[in-house]
Amino acid sequence: MAFLLSFAIYLIPLFHLEAGWLSIGKTLSGILDASNTSLAWIFAVLILQVSTFLAALWFLTRVNWIRILVFVAAFPVLVVGANLILLWWIPLLMLVERDTAPELGSPEQVCSIPGATVAQVRSGSDLSLVHAGEAWLDTSGGLARSVLTMPGCQLIAMDERFDSTTIDAVAPGGVVLHRQIEGAIAYLDPASNGFATVSKPDGVAYWNPILSDDGQVLVWLDRTASDDGRRTPRLHLRNLSGEEERIIPIRIPGPDQIELMGARSRNGPFTLARFRNAIFEIDQNGEIVRGPVSPDGIYDARWGFVWLNGGWIAWDGYREDGRSRIVWDIPNGRGVRSVPLGQRIDSVTVAANGDLIAVAVSSNLRIGDIQSSVFAFRTDTGEEAYRRRHRVHMRSAVAFLGDEYLAVTEMKANQGTVGVYRMPATD
Repeated sequence: MAFLLSFAIYLIPLFHLEAGWLSIGKTLSGILDASNTSLAWIFAVLILQVSTFLAALWFLTRVNWIRILVFVAAFPVLVVGANLILLWWIPLLMLVERDTAPELGSPEQVCSIPGATVAQVRSGSDLSLVHAGEAWLDTSGGLARSVLTMPGCQLIAMDERFDSTTIDAVAPGGVVLHRQIEGAIAYLDPASNGFATVSKPDGVAYWNPILSDDGQVLVWLDRTASDDGRRTPRLHLRNLSGEEERIIPIRIPGPDQIELMGARSRNGPFTLARFRNAIFEIDQNGEIVRGPVSPDGIYDARWGFVWLNGGWIAWDGYREDGRSRIVWDIPNGRGVRSVPLGQRIDSVTVAANGDLIAVAVSSNLRIGDIQSSVFAFRTDTGEEAYRRRHRVHMRSAVAFLGDEYLAVTEMKANQGTVGVYRMPATD
């Protein structure tokens, strides 16, 4: 009877922050996963079952009022204990490493912009905004945008207000590709008068073009069925000034699971990724001229990759498990940088000369007291040049403007603030 009663623990409810109420029996599904965390859960559940068996055996060998009261009182303790062990203690033990790196560096603060945050925008794969000395900022709850330029900390407010928070892509000079609420794509060049709707190609159900680094061309990828049934990938280019279109066949061997990541101009080169972790460039004839590059240890380089100074930098913009990493191979140096377990990479930016990489990280768990932080390190030696800690669960963003200016999202007086700092030279 005690053995049978021990299986009642699998009915104990667990309240998971992301999945709601679950049965403790769900932990047994971890056998299929066999990660360190799932194995720890299974081991803890078996210990709880053995403990329940011993308690039931003690209770059944001599039933009396005292034992009944003890047994009844122990039940809520078991429920609370199971929740704390499985949903708090084990995740903190298995999924979190203490980040003991101290704050470092005292760069000069050039300016501070209250009520703003650094916007995460798509701007190709060649650091076009960084080289132009520009960064996009969110203001008015994300419904208004401004462009910050350096030197001089000039803030250029966009005249148009956006009817949604989605910006598909930007280019230097305030050029914007914007997906409106009804789904239409609009293009804004500050030299023109307001947004102009961009027409979708015929026969295309879902259109997801990108903007070239010079802001003059729309580029998108499609696959056309050939006579033998294979689907050949090709690029479509459309000049925004004259609606002229051009098609570039992509001449690569093997499977066609590719994604368009960037285009420098209408003449290329064009950056593509082959699922899941091979990045390469093609020219205007569709021939590979650079790569493929497969960054070591990166889960999916499509989520974080830039070309720079005859090399590249990649990072885990998304990762399912393990430590997130930044990997670089440029003339300045090469290396790998991992962030502690329990942290995710929110934002990465690179100085135009490739000397420094700046990273913003925060907790990827809803439990614990992991502080967010922003740090910058040298690409030649890997040594940190700057680190600041932020409050728990704060998600920051960073953006280099040129070689030396770094814009950072901070929290001051309970509002978002962008601080711009002059980073120290690495010579």
